Amino acid sequence: MKKLSPGPWQIFPLLVLLPACESPEDASPYGLRAAVGDSAGVIIVENEQPAPDSRLPWRFGAQPSLSIGSVGSGEADQLFRVTDATRLPDGRIVIANAGSNELRVFNPDGSHAGTWGGRGEGPGEFTSYSPAAVALWPGDSVAAANPWGNRLSLFDRDGNHGRGVRLGTSLRNILDLLPDGKIVASGGGGLNATMTGTTGLVRSDAEWGILAADGTLHASLGEFPGSEFWATFGPDGSLQGGRPHPFGRGTLGAVWGDLVAIGVQDSYEIKAFAADGSLVRIVRREGDPKSPTRADQDAYWERRYSDLPKDERIERLNEVKDMPLVDAYPAFAGIMADRAGYLWVREYWSAAWTVFDAEGRVRGLVETPPGLRTFEIGEDYILGWRYDELGVEYVQLWSLERSEG
Repeated sequence: MKKLSPGPWQIFPLLVLLPACESPEDASPYGLRAAVGDSAGVIIVENEQPAPDSRLPWRFGAQPSLSIGSVGSGEADQLFRVTDATRLPDGRIVIANAGSNELRVFNPDGSHAGTWGGRGEGPGEFTSYSPAAVALWPGDSVAAANPWGNRLSLFDRDGNHGRGVRLGTSLRNILDLLPDGKIVASGGGGLNATMTGTTGLVRSDAEWGILAADGTLHASLGEFPGSEFWATFGPDGSLQGGRPHPFGRGTLGAVWGDLVAIGVQDSYEIKAFAADGSLVRIVRREGDPKSPTRADQDAYWERRYSDLPKDERIERLNEVKDMPLVDAYPAFAGIMADRAGYLWVREYWSAAWTVFDAEGRVRGLVETPPGLRTFEIGEDYILGWRYDELGVEYVQLWSLERSEG
């Protein structure tokens, strides 16, 4: 609900597309420059691409300060299909364990504090592939998303189910919550049985919007491109099947303070919207565009199916040998905002994130612990998920020190 192979770097001259006045604060403490301008009331920030050594002096712990997960214990710390996690103000960790349709709560020392929810259709229960996300609700509540059940379930800090928010629109993919409890969500953007066409790459638009705390539509954010799929159609044009493209682009987003940041992966541009749906800021950063080759795509599938028996591997490779190439790799791999007001955008070709300040100016690069899928970034910690060579899942808390230099 908050919610990824190195390549060449190249620095381009800063391209200013609109009148801009630079001031000392337009340069980061690490020499990076930004041009800030205004167009019809929308602030536009043009950033240069940071060099690989433009690293913020922020440091993560050498080891996680807390690691929750076990092999075959049969207890609550044996995790399965973790989708999200959040840290409560008292230090407890709430984990969305979709494999058991539960929220599992752990004390700051890693001991099991309680389990909320369970499989079912009743109040506080979750259907398949849920809870899909978990986040703090304004006040003392915890919200968990149940997209297949078309609702958001609210629990108090003791795990008592308070109420459910029925999502009254087609926007059922819950992204995050605004500080006042409004819900950022999207709908559509994938394959559906009504699609017709010819075999090839397809991409349908997805509607994004902001829902009020009662689940009704508050403001539309517009339509954005969905994920790229390789779809196969029959002689009559009806959809026969499809799969996501391994290098497919889509649209990603995050709550950034009291704004909603949305980025289409076709280019390095993030649009920030206010809660009323108005566009208030556009953040751009120079990139290093690159297009995949047939050899790149074949190598991906070889790696993907390398552990399969020979005959099955050959069969799978034959299934994808005619998959077309996309025009370009995604411009970035992820978007998050931390609790200190910074926007983090994950690089596609490395494990680093470009960090922007609250105004949208590049501050520098930060590399998170390797192999960690990030769920949440606090002022002094990062919370995420990883798995080991045996496929055992862990939710880990790492310390974060934000030095100024």
